[in-house]
Amino acid sequence: MPVIVAANPKGGSGKSTVSIVLGTTLSAQGASVRVIDADPQRTLARWAEGSSRFRDIVVTPSQTEDLTVLIDRLQSQFQFVFIDVQGTANQEMVAAMSRADLVLIPMQAKTADAEVATRAISLLRSQENLFKRKIPHAIVFIRTSPIIVTREEKEIRLNIASAGVPRFTSSLNERTAFSHMFAYKCSLGELNAKDTNGLDAAQHNAVELTAEMVQLLRKHLEAVA
Repeated sequence: MPVIVAANPKGGSGKSTVSIVLGTTLSAQGASVRVIDADPQRTLARWAEGSSRFRDIVVTPSQTEDLTVLIDRLQSQFQFVFIDVQGTANQEMVAAMSRADLVLIPMQAKTADAEVATRAISLLRSQENLFKRKIPHAIVFIRTSPIIVTREEKEIRLNIASAGVPRFTSSLNERTAFSHMFAYKCSLGELNAKDTNGLDAAQHNAVELTAEMVQLLRKHLEAVA
């Protein structure tokens, strides 16, 4: 079963948001999912303290269990295993990369974020050399406007395409619903449309992004089969 790692050296890059949006969307569709919160910030662990019916998908590694052992155990039991890791090249990063079927690199369509994403890709390349295998990866743009594409965003997308870096066609748009997931510690489907503007659009966005991720995974797994 696939292991998906969200990684970026920049704090607040959207790793936790992408992980929980994809994880809860797949769970709501009937898939069995676990999301490992391996980031010392423990953003997802705090989310799981809420009353969401999906709160059990979040797993926090214990100090006594090696992360690779935990990944292998969960991978044998669940259809999708996500890992939210700290972006720096530490032991957790190496462990996650060693098992990754797909690495997601969330970033805003900003020049400063693009520079940091370049470091994330460099980290990934070093792990490829270490494990002597290609690690499928793709940039996921987050907090983008669903209405207006800025000139800066157009230039960044063009530069990324020119550099041959894979990226999602879908973006995770700037939506109140995605921040409300953490504010209310619940999934999109558990939010109240009366309290959250644009909830339907956010749910459609999440489903679209999830479908594209599943398609990327399917292509990779078919290629290595």
